[in-house]
Amino acid sequence: MSKVVSIKGLHKSFETGGEVTRVLTGLDLVAGKGEMIMIMGPSGSGKTTLLNMLGGIDRPEKGRIRVGGVDILKLDKASLNAYRRDSVGFIFQFYNLLPTLSARENVELGIEMLVPDRAELTERTERYLGLVDLADKMENFPQELSAGQQQRVAIARALAKEPMIVLADEPTGNLDEEREQAIMELMKSLQDELGTTFFIVSHNQRLKKFMDRTLELRGGTLVDMPNGGGGR
Repeated sequence: MSKVVSIKGLHKSFETGGEVTRVLTGLDLVAGKGEMIMIMGPSGSGKTTLLNMLGGIDRPEKGRIRVGGVDILKLDKASLNAYRRDSVGFIFQFYNLLPTLSARENVELGIEMLVPDRAELTERTERYLGLVDLADKMENFPQELSAGQQQRVAIARALAKEPMIVLADEPTGNLDEEREQAIMELMKSLQDELGTTFFIVSHNQRLKKFMDRTLELRGGTLVDMPNGGGGR
């Protein structure tokens, strides 16, 4: 399995009211192409901070992050924007859907720079909304969708990019068990077919069975946890 992500010696702290909290303290991580990794840990341990750094949204005080052989901490602003646009699929806890756009338009907006052909853009958008069971909700606006449906639009938007890596923060938090199973199976299919590498932050123990590895972030570093399942 070829290496896609290499993180070495990440340090990150935050200052609040004059008090410094050290979140990451020399964190290392290597992930292979097509690997699915879940990161668990107590609230405030730095899980989302780690995802934000992998996505080029936040920066460490010290350390190195290489994705696809590129040191993303050395990229200029334009190159970093291109990296986020082309190589990273984001699934946020709070969806970040544009309220004035339909489900279809929210997905199209996320991939239109990658898929300039209009017919292909339409086909890919409809395919991924169908895969998350929203074929009948494509023209609905976010306020017309339930929380779970909005979450599935956000998942479709991220996966339709067919990116190198997907960063998912509680991707099944508002889904029932049946839809959770379907979404995880969709992610597994992309993992196998496209070689997408997934980093999933969650407290949901049920997701462990889908993972190749489960890691716990505690005390600023990562340690292996048993999966309790088969991964692939």
